[in-house]
Amino acid sequence: MSTTSSLLLLDDERKAQLDLLNKIDESAAVDICNAALGYLSTGLNTKSVTNAANHLQLDVEIVRTTIDSLLWLYTECAKAKISSDALDESLKLLGYSTQLRQSFIECYQSKAHQLQTTLTTDLALSLPHYKNLYWRFDVQIATRSMRSRKQFDPFFILKLTLINGNNDKEQVHVFQVDPLTLVHIVEQLELAMNELRNNHARRIVHTFR
Repeated sequence: MSTTSSLLLLDDERKAQLDLLNKIDESAAVDICNAALGYLSTGLNTKSVTNAANHLQLDVEIVRTTIDSLLWLYTECAKAKISSDALDESLKLLGYSTQLRQSFIECYQSKAHQLQTTLTTDLALSLPHYKNLYWRFDVQIATRSMRSRKQFDPFFILKLTLINGNNDKEQVHVFQVDPLTLVHIVEQLELAMNELRNNHARRIVHTFR
């Protein structure tokens, strides 16, 4: 398995969140690192996080944030396929003691292969993605049951082609939609695009890119 010697660069926010490990007992910090690795496969457990916070006499949200940043750090290590030496130097920048750094590295290495496999398979995005869209605007002037009334019902005929994320096969969807519904769809898409620009969404995209 090839590794990289590049250091992990953390922003000030991440450094501040991970600084808790410098402020608590070293053995407790090691326990949190080990627990965080377990959460990668099971997800954060509210009860266990609360118990850990109570044991350390710390605010639950602070402990949760630290664990969340540790999960991010483990993931970044796996994505970069970082070497032991590079990881050690990266952890030095956080001010971690020799014992804590060594424990973190051993903990990460025990799950490194599993993490990398998960990132490239289980967490790979396989959702359908856009290929093209054809549309036609039509107007229904009247119906047989309402010949005496002037009736205009505008609508769009849409033909949307997607590519299946698993096998690259095309999926064609043809549907009819009225103008008001189409406007609502456009508004929702614009909201989704705006959501992608916030910091939380950028972190998620960066993690799985």
